[in-house]
Amino acid sequence: MQVEGIAGALRELEAAKRRVERDARAVEDETRRKLVAQLVPVLDNLDRAAVTDGVGAIRDQLESVMRGFGVERQSALAQRFDPSWMEAIGLAPVDDPELEGLVVEEMQPCYRFEGMLLRPAKVIVGRLG
Repeated sequence: MQVEGIAGALRELEAAKRRVERDARAVEDETRRKLVAQLVPVLDNLDRAAVTDGVGAIRDQLESVMRGFGVERQSALAQRFDPSWMEAIGLAPVDDPELEGLVVEEMQPCYRFEGMLLRPAKVIVGRLG
C-alpha cells in the first residue's frame, strides 16, 4: 500500500508541475502581448515621421524586433472591408462599382500578435456616390 501512496503523490507532483509551467507560459504570453501593444503606437509615430534614412532604418529595425516577438502587420488597402479585423472610420465616394466596399485608404494598419488581433486597421471604405 505504501508504494501506491508514493505513486499517487508523484502523479500529483507532476500534475502540479504541469500547472505551474502552463501558468508561467500564460503570464509570459500576456506580458509579451502587453509589451507589443505598447510598441505599436511607436511604429505608427515612426510611420508619420519625416522619412529619412535614419528614421526609416530605426522603424524597420523596430518592426523586425516585433516580428521576432510574433507581431505581424497586415495591410487592408484595396481589400474588401472585413469588420473582423478592420474598423471603418469613414466612407469615400467612388465612381467605379468595383471599388464599392473596398478599402480605399488605410489610416492605421492592422497588427496581429501570434495570429490574434492586437489592433484592427482603421480604414476608409469606398461607397458609390
